[in-house]
Amino acid sequence: MINARARALLEFEAANPGRDLPKLDKIRRLGLTPEGYESRLEQLVADVDVMAEYPELVYRYWNQRRENGSRR
Repeated sequence: MINARARALLEFEAANPGRDLPKLDKIRRLGLTPEGYESRLEQLVADVDVMAEYPELVYRYWNQRRENGSRR
């Protein structure tokens, strides 16, 4: 089951999919560090309930990770 705080983070990510400076400012205004946000998001996208309810977000997240990994 997805709790309210997790759902809010997922909705935020769905509405702000990029990795730009304005998004980083918004993350900080949520009271999170960019690293903390990414860590929590990584935990969430591995959850089967999140996969079932937010499949596009999960797919996009793992595609971005794979692309970033192949550039290194």
